[in-house]
Amino acid sequence: MKTNFKKLFFFTLIVAIFAFFGCANMEAAKMKQLESQMKQKNQQIETLESNVKDRDAALEQYMGQLNETEKAKLDAEMRAKMAEEKSMQSSQSSNLSSETALLPSGANPGECYARVFIPPTFRTNTEQVLAKEAAERIEVIPAKYEWVEEKVLTKEASSRVEQVPAEYKWVSEKILVEPAHTGWKKGRGLIEKVDNTTGEIMCLVEVPAKYKTVKRQVMVNPPRTRKIEIPAAYQTVKVRKLVSEPQERRIPIPAEYQTVTKTRQATEGTMEWRRVLCETNVTPETISRLQNALANSGFDPGPIDGVLGGETQGAIKSYQRSKGLATGGLTYETMKSLGI
Repeated sequence: MKTNFKKLFFFTLIVAIFAFFGCANMEAAKMKQLESQMKQKNQQIETLESNVKDRDAALEQYMGQLNETEKAKLDAEMRAKMAEEKSMQSSQSSNLSSETALLPSGANPGECYARVFIPPTFRTNTEQVLAKEAAERIEVIPAKYEWVEEKVLTKEASSRVEQVPAEYKWVSEKILVEPAHTGWKKGRGLIEKVDNTTGEIMCLVEVPAKYKTVKRQVMVNPPRTRKIEIPAAYQTVKVRKLVSEPQERRIPIPAEYQTVTKTRQATEGTMEWRRVLCETNVTPETISRLQNALANSGFDPGPIDGVLGGETQGAIKSYQRSKGLATGGLTYETMKSLGI
């Protein structure tokens, strides 16, 4: 399959060169331009070969996810298609008009097409299946008891005689320390003592009595006896009493159903021509917008430089696979999905 892709791409390249440049009598300037175009085409061929490898890897990954029956079915269909293409190629003549029948029809100048892999589509069906049949369960309801509280006499009422000691209190009282009396005290007059010839003034005065405060205990209540009544003592205990007898009841168990989701393949993966953007018909500004859109969608295109390089192409493939889009070229469907 890879060889067929290479042949087809080389053939497309040759036809494009002849259609664009003509077949004879080119001027020197046109020859230089042709050489430049050839270099660009060689780069495109390398890119296309890389895309073919990626498509093969995607196909192998898809094949790895299928079971043996699906693999055999897909392999048989691919063999049939390859045989059909081989038969068509062998039946065609060697002239250009017959060979161009393999290319997209109705193409306009400046348009590019690529054989891309259209991934298969799957349909998910949800249905209910019986998981467990209806049944009956016998449930035994045990006897029901409850705990109630009751008071139980633990000690009879009684009395006892208690000795109450005398009660005292502290009181303060004044006692006489020194009774009142009279005594002489130096006094002062109009004329003070000047020398030894003059006399001193002495006054007879009354000295009041002196008291001090002392504390002593005084009995307030004499010792006595008293009778104390001791009430009866009770204890609260819990007693288990039967409330309801044991019972038996039958409980119906409804059937159980389970929701099962099955995914079935709706359409096969196919290869077909799709209109694409490439270096021939795209501007650096468009590539820059593409790179920005990929980066905003979480796919790293490398530097935003307006060049459709390897990192950008890798980001395109990753985006196409995540969205279930056709892989193998920068299709207009991909550009629309990115909002460009």
